[in-house]
Amino acid sequence: MAEIFCDACGRQWSLERDLWRCSCGAPLRWQPFVRFDPSAIESGNWTLWRYRAMLRLPEGANPVSLGEGVTPIVPTPDGRSWLKLDFLNPTGSFKDRGASVLVTGLKAWGVEEVAEDSSGNAGVALSAYAKAAGIKCKIFVPQSASPGKVAALNRFGAEVVFCSTRQEAAERVMDAVRSGTYYASHTWHPLYLQGTKTVAYELAEQFSWEIDDRWSVFIPVGNGDLLLGIHLGFRELLASHVVKGMPRLVGVQALACAPIFAAAHNLTLPLNKTVAEGVAVTNPPRLRQIISAVRETGGDIVAVSEPAILNAVDELASFGIWVEPTGAIAWAAWNQLGKPPNSVLLLTGAGWKVLRP
Repeated sequence: MAEIFCDACGRQWSLERDLWRCSCGAPLRWQPFVRFDPSAIESGNWTLWRYRAMLRLPEGANPVSLGEGVTPIVPTPDGRSWLKLDFLNPTGSFKDRGASVLVTGLKAWGVEEVAEDSSGNAGVALSAYAKAAGIKCKIFVPQSASPGKVAALNRFGAEVVFCSTRQEAAERVMDAVRSGTYYASHTWHPLYLQGTKTVAYELAEQFSWEIDDRWSVFIPVGNGDLLLGIHLGFRELLASHVVKGMPRLVGVQALACAPIFAAAHNLTLPLNKTVAEGVAVTNPPRLRQIISAVRETGGDIVAVSEPAILNAVDELASFGIWVEPTGAIAWAAWNQLGKPPNSVLLLTGAGWKVLRP
């Protein structure tokens, strides 16, 4: 049965070892065909693997887990919305979700060496889970990567290759792939979305299956692996009649580097440096998929200024939550839109990774 399809050429695929993009070169997307069954949740497992029955994995896969998922939700100060503390994953970001599921698949396939291009969080997550699985790991990072993230890459034993820009990192990793190293990409690989979709599962369960189209979910967006995973998860929940409606997805970008926001609103904007390095992606391959997913839910793509981002970091810190600038942009957008009630704000990256006085 075809599980994966290509928006660009219409070709359908089944999950297999060397499939990370379509033969036409476009990114792939999952069919939301999984039947979500609440009775299949492994209630004694307090990681994302409690939803193992609803994850698409290679045959014989055994979880490579460090305790990822099932992150807390706490109310906003006004008591009308919620913060999802996904920076409390093992390596300090939501990327652990995708890395856990992806590395689980790679281990089952017998992959021995992987490469990835990353501004930081995705590379840190991959290096940690690859280390746990006994897989060699090479990460291509821009020179601007935060020292805390580089230190984590080194700590987890990754080979770190510095590049002048994020774009150069994306280009140079392909040299390694052409030489035979497996491309374990958070941007491209279908298994990554099987990990990030668990955010939707968790939110539905944490809110007693009461989430519907009256809710909004604010999600930082660079390459879109979190937003598209959440969209996939909620589509599966809705199709399984577990939730009554699809929440509005609000994708958030930094105005200084906002190609998805610009495309969604037919604007021409310069691409500059931003303190929110995790979403500083100038040419996201899944741009059209992201816009389509957001519009399908009645949501929007919004952009926030650099002062608003820094202010969001400080405001969150004022009541004890320390996140990096990328992790704070959902808060900035929620403020910018007037703090709508029944919102969930994804706080995605820990503050210790970007040390700032």
